[in-house]
Amino acid sequence: MRRVRVKVCGITNREDLEAAVDAGADALGFVVDVPASPRNISLDRALDFVEATPPFVQSVLVSVFDTVDQLETLCSCVAPDAVQVAGTLARDAIGEQLRGIRVIQAIAVNDEVDVLPFAAHCDAVLTDSCVPGAHGGTGKPHNWNVSRAIKELIAPTPLILAGGLTPGNVRAAIKTVRPYAVDVSSGVEARAGMKDPAKIRAFIEAVKEASDGL
Repeated sequence: MRRVRVKVCGITNREDLEAAVDAGADALGFVVDVPASPRNISLDRALDFVEATPPFVQSVLVSVFDTVDQLETLCSCVAPDAVQVAGTLARDAIGEQLRGIRVIQAIAVNDEVDVLPFAAHCDAVLTDSCVPGAHGGTGKPHNWNVSRAIKELIAPTPLILAGGLTPGNVRAAIKTVRPYAVDVSSGVEARAGMKDPAKIRAFIEAVKEASDGL
C-alpha cells in the first residue's frame, strides 16, 4: 500500500494548526503576502506557526512571487521546510537561491504551460483549478484526468493534487489521479480562513481509506 500524503493549507491560527497535526496532516501551508486571500497571515505569524510545527510535519510557505529576491527574503525570514510558488520565475535561479528548501511549483491545470521545465527544477508540481483572479483556495474542482496526465508526464517528480477537494470527493480524486499527495484548504473550513476540526479528521480518514486501494 502506498500512503497518499495530506497538506492542510491556509492555516490562520494556532487552534487550526493543532487540529491538523492531531488529525494526522503531513504538511501545513501558511499563506503570506497574498492580501486578497482570506487565509493571508503576517510574516511574524507565519514564523510563529513554522516554529510551532512539530517534527515530522512539513511547513510550507505559500505565496505569489514576482521576483526571486522577494521569494528569498520571505524564506530567509520564515525558514520553512518547503515553499509553494506560482508564476513563471526562472526555475534555475530559484534552485540556486533556495538551497535546503524544497520547491513546489503550483500550476493551473487549464493553463497552456509546458510543465516539463518546471518539473526539472522543482521538488513537486501542484495542480490546482484555474479561477481568474485567484491563486488557489477557491473550492472549485477541475478535470482530474488532466492532473492524471500531468502526473504521468512529469514522473518521477511527485504530483500534489489540489482544487476543490473535500471529505466527500477526495476518494474519487485519488482513485483517478493517484497523486503523491493531496492539498486541501476551503474543503475543510467552517468559513473562509477558519478550519473545522471534524472536517479535517474526515478528510484525512478518507485519504487513508483511498490509499488502501492503491
